[in-house]
This record gives sequence, C-alpha cells and structure tokens, in this order.
Amino acid sequence: MILTELTILYDRLAADPDHADDIAHPGWSLDKVAWALVIDEGGEVLQLVPLVVDGGQKYQLLRVPEHVGRSGKYPTPYFLCDKASYLLGLDKKNGEGNRERSRVLHERVLEGCDDAGAHAVLAFFSRPNPAADLSEAEREALQSGGMVVLCLQRPSRRVCERPAIRQAWERYRQQEVDEGQVSGWCSVTGRKGPLARLFPQVTGIPGAQSSGASLVSFNFDASESYGKSQAYNASLSSDVAFKAGSALKYLLGNRERRTRVGDIIVTFWTDAPAPIEDAFLAQILGTTRSAEDKDTRDALDLALSEMRRGIPLTTLDPKVGYCILGVAPNAARLAVKFFERGTFGQLAERYGQYLRDIEMTRVKSVSMRQLLLQTAPLGKDDNIPKTLFTQCFSAMLDGDEFPRALDQLVVARMRADHATHNSWDLGQRAAILKACLVRRHRKRGVVLGETEEIGMDVNKGCTNEAYALGRLFAVMERAQRADLGDTNTTIRDRYLGAASATPARVFPPLMRNYEAHHGALRKKKPGLACLLDREFGEIMASLGTGENPNELFPKVLDQDDQNAFFIGFYQELWVPLKAAGSSGDNSTDESVSETDATKED
Repeated sequence: MILTELTILYDRLAADPDHADDIAHPGWSLDKVAWALVIDEGGEVLQLVPLVVDGGQKYQLLRVPEHVGRSGKYPTPYFLCDKASYLLGLDKKNGEGNRERSRVLHERVLEGCDDAGAHAVLAFFSRPNPAADLSEAEREALQSGGMVVLCLQRPSRRVCERPAIRQAWERYRQQEVDEGQVSGWCSVTGRKGPLARLFPQVTGIPGAQSSGASLVSFNFDASESYGKSQAYNASLSSDVAFKAGSALKYLLGNRERRTRVGDIIVTFWTDAPAPIEDAFLAQILGTTRSAEDKDTRDALDLALSEMRRGIPLTTLDPKVGYCILGVAPNAARLAVKFFERGTFGQLAERYGQYLRDIEMTRVKSVSMRQLLLQTAPLGKDDNIPKTLFTQCFSAMLDGDEFPRALDQLVVARMRADHATHNSWDLGQRAAILKACLVRRHRKRGVVLGETEEIGMDVNKGCTNEAYALGRLFAVMERAQRADLGDTNTTIRDRYLGAASATPARVFPPLMRNYEAHHGALRKKKPGLACLLDREFGEIMASLGTGENPNELFPKVLDQDDQNAFFIGFYQELWVPLKAAGSSGDNSTDESVSETDATKED
C-alpha cells in the first residue's frame, strides 16, 4: 500500500510542470552534494569549491547520475558524483580499492565517448594521486563526508550535464538492464518486467547510516525465500522501485513536508494538488513550514473551527485523500512506524472529535506533537517515548482510545515538576488527561450525566469526588498565595503529588493550614476571604458531611480519579472569584485566580 501510494505520488509530480524539477528522472538522482571538484581537460585538479547556499546550508540539491543503494565488502561506485574515497582515494582503509572500482566504472561508461569532458575524466582517473593537488585542510574537509561532483574548468560546468556524457550514461544503463536484469511479476503493478535488485536509499536521515537507508531491504537468510536474494524477495519492478524511492526522497528531503519526534520522522502528502489541504496537514503535524499568507491562515482557522463544531467543511475538500507516513532509522533500513490513509472528510470527523476531546479553557495547542512534549522530561522531542507517539498519533486519526501510558506519564510529570516550569504546562496536561478520560468513557459506552461530566470549563455541580478534591486543593493554594504573596514553596510544590494519590493522608493537615491562612486573610483582605470561604464551603458540601473530617477523603485514588483531580485543580485555578449576585468577571481584585500564570503559547 505504501509503495503504491508513493508510486502514484511520483507520477503526479512528474506530470506537474511546477514540480517536475523537484524529483529525479529515470537514471538520475536528486542528491545533496557538498563539493565541486574542478578539473581541467588534462585531468588535473584546479580547485575544490564548497557548495554552500544562502542560510548556511552546506550542500546543494543537484541532479546527478543515479545513486543506487550500495552495501557489502565491495560497495558500488557512483558515476561522476561520489564521495572522496571513490574519486580521490581519500580513505586509509579502502581508498585504493574504492578508487580503482570507480576508475573501472568510468572507463566502461565513457568507452567510445568522444567528448572533452569524457577525456578529462579518464585522464583524471589515470593520474596516480590527484589528491596531492589539494591542500591538507581541503583533504581533511573531504574526509569528513559529503558528496563530490566532477566539474570541467568551472564549478558551474558539471561534467554529467554535457549531452555526450548523458548519452553515454543512458547507453550504459540500458546495457546493464539487457545483460543482468532479472524479470518477474511486480507486486505493485501486477505486470511482468525487470525487477529491482536494490531499493533506492534515502540519505540524510538522522540516526541512519551515512550511505543511506532503504525502505525495502533483505540482507539475511531468514528473510529470503525461493532462492531469491536482496530486493528480489519483494518482487518490485525497477520502475516502481525507482518511482517509490524517488518520491520518498522528495518527501523526506522537504522540510515543509516532514516533522521529527525523537527518531521518528513523519511526512505527508495528498492525492491531488491541494495547497490548502497540504497546509492543514502541516499545521496539525507541527512541521517547520514557513508562514502562509493571510488568506491561507484564515482558511485554516475556519477549518479548525468547523471541525471543532462538527459542521461541514467549507475551506477543505472532503473528497481529497491524504497519506501520513512515520518512519524511523534502523541502521541501513527505514522502519515503518505507522501509515494512515484517508480522506479529508474522514479527517474532519476524527480530528474534530480529537479537538473536542482536548478542548480546555485557556489552552490553544491543537498539535498532538506539542501536547506529547508534556510527557517528556525537559520538554524535549528526543525524550518522548517512540511507542507512545505512534500509538497516540494513530488513536488521534482513528478515533481510538489513547493508551494508558499517556495519562500515566502525564501524571508522573505532574508529580515530578508540579507543572511549574512553564505557564502553559498545567493547561496542556489537563487537556491531555481530559481527552484520555473522555475517550475511555466513550469507548466503554459510559454515558455521563450533567453532574458527572468533565468539560472544558469548571463544573461546580460535578459530583466526581476526585474532581472536587482537585478544586479544593486549588482553593487552598489560592488562600496560601493570597496570604503569603510570592513564596519559594507552596502546597503545590510540597503536596500536589501526594494529595492526588492518597487524599486521606494529606488533606486533613492541609485543612488546618487553610484555616490559618484564611484567618489571616480575614484581617488583611476580608472581601477575598469571604469569597474563598464561600468557594471552599460549596466544594466541601459536595464531598459530604460528617463529624470526622478524615471520613470525607478517600484513602487512595486510581488512575482515572487522579486524572479528574488534576483537571479539577487546573480549572478551579482559572475560576474568577465573584461576590454573590455579581454579574461581572472582575468584581474583585482576584478575578483571575491563577495569579502567577501567563498567556498560553
């Protein structure tokens, strides 16, 4: 399925004049080239020029003769564009053998080619040590890596672009096909034709081998069958392998079409030219796409609003299909972590449900990647568990229940740092916990009444005991902050984790602490003390009555109850304190309750 979709994408891009130059053509590759090695007609090295582009990027994407995958004890050299080990022999271990194999290849390709470029290249390979023409600093720079392209007289005159050289390369390729190609039935097209021995390798993947990684690879006996070796086991035609490999290189090489979470790289595409739909996928995946124009941003905002409300789309075409692919490096291979295919009509339904599930007051983040950073120590992409990302991402797009590990990790982060590092942490974590609860109830067929439902805003009539305890803890912290002002340590820092897990052990002493702060507030801020006392009393009434305060609090809270606790804690922090009968949100100086919070990111 993945190879089929990639092949279709290649055919569409090749037929589109606006993208025809963005992808490779048969027999050619678009590769990152770091150096131009300029030679004269006699094969002597004139200069080495680094191919740096504006912005500091240390390579250029150039069309060069095809770079197939290479492996084994004697790797295949490339024609006219290769590493310094093959063109100059700059490799203490394998340089001599690599350059000799490269010489043989160039002599075979250029045999009978009467062209100044061909003569210069053959003369270059006939020289015993052309690297001696370079300085020691240049040789060291070449050994650090990067592809080198041969040029004649000037860096802009690449030998591979000369018409006679191109013809020689095409003749050689056709001869190779006629002599050594294995024929068979293609598993993608269903047609018989030449089969691919190796699938094209994708370079520049963090964590993969520098020579590249392949999406289709067989290199040990257990994966082979019927006497076939390498990619012949996949039964892919050479045409399909080239198209799928070229399309994958295009996607993973485009910064606006990929994002990285840990070692997982996520890329996407649509089944038709669809700029707005592409921009929407880029937004929800959190790519580094450059800012769109105002009309596009307005269209995306409207699409999000329509999905959140569950109404028909007006800015996105529901019939346009999309594909989302997640891969991770595994030595010389690319491991597929997930693959999602659907239409924007389906996406609107499922993503809209996701938006409603995570909806939380004062929380603006809608990207799953952004929210999952709340599970990672120090908020770093590399610290997000890779299995968690794939499961959560698939659940978001399929409408399934989020894994238990998600809310467990969020609660663990709450206990570790109390959501005090950034102003947006607590709200985003509350949004995740709410989504976990809502989806769990939905999948289990649990229908909650108005007094049980946990929504985006505080529900003062909610009878969920854990939710009420979270609200109670927030009132206690507000009283402490109002009494003491800025302080290094609050009850959130000392007791939040324990209060969410074992309320009966923690809340009784916190009650006494609250009474002390409340008594001080009666003298300093009697109006605020009255409002806090009323809020406190309403929450205590929802917990029940009894002569023994210890009986009001449960001994332990399970995972779902801890989720509800933290949601109630966050939502209560943002409840404006108002006098009875007041209609305005700013009836007191404490109308915004979380005094130390700042705006959402």
